[in-house]
Amino acid sequence: MGQLHILYNLDKKEYIHGHRLGIGLKLMEQCGFEKSTATGLWLLLANSNGRGGGDALEHPMVGRWAGDRIVVQGDYAEPTDKAYLTEQERKDFTDISAEIKALLDVEYAEYIE
Repeated sequence: MGQLHILYNLDKKEYIHGHRLGIGLKLMEQCGFEKSTATGLWLLLANSNGRGGGDALEHPMVGRWAGDRIVVQGDYAEPTDKAYLTEQERKDFTDISAEIKALLDVEYAEYIE
């Protein structure tokens, strides 16, 4: 089957679930294309958007995670792994996948039309 991964923000207690973006959960299924988890993360981490050509559209989610601690954890993770999150800890996290999907849909709308 393979290990399934979810992206977590330790500081804001938020996460992104790939299936809710319309993609797979295996590590490499979330990388390397426009509407990927990796692209969402890149936009969330942007520290200086809107100051030059080629920047993302102005959106409240762009830069939201700048400076935060991030973990990509698979379902095969073990307590000895760095930054391991227990199931109990993960229950306190908020799913922001819908907001990221909306951001990616807007950002890439010009490429789809």
